[in-house]
Amino acid sequence: MKLSKRIISILIISILVISIGFSAVACLPIATPEKEGTTEGAQTTEPGGFANMFASYGTWIWLAILVVAFYFLLIRPQRTRSKKAQELMSSLQRGDEVVTIGGIHGRIKDIREDAIIITIASGVDVKVNKSAVSRKASQ
Repeated sequence: MKLSKRIISILIISILVISIGFSAVACLPIATPEKEGTTEGAQTTEPGGFANMFASYGTWIWLAILVVAFYFLLIRPQRTRSKKAQELMSSLQRGDEVVTIGGIHGRIKDIREDAIIITIASGVDVKVNKSAVSRKASQ
């Protein structure tokens, strides 16, 4: 549910950024080549300053903005989630009450290299991967 909301928000932001980019580029003056038969009173202006720079590098600027947006909306949150998961797996100890991804509540009986043994009832032990633990149960 949270992932689909995040994807929808990323799509909306991308569409907004692209539409703003197109409207900004469409508002720039277009440089027309000078004709030989111009009169002395007619003045021609070329885009200068920001308009000239944006006309030359506008695509790259928007590409850089999209890269930054993807970093803050996708990459950074994923890194924090994976860091939290690593911290959880390294902090598991014998006797902790945990909840697995499948919703099984139990107490850790034994910890091995890649797996843990969880007691879910008296005499009922289940062996699961460490990565299957979603969180510690609140005390």
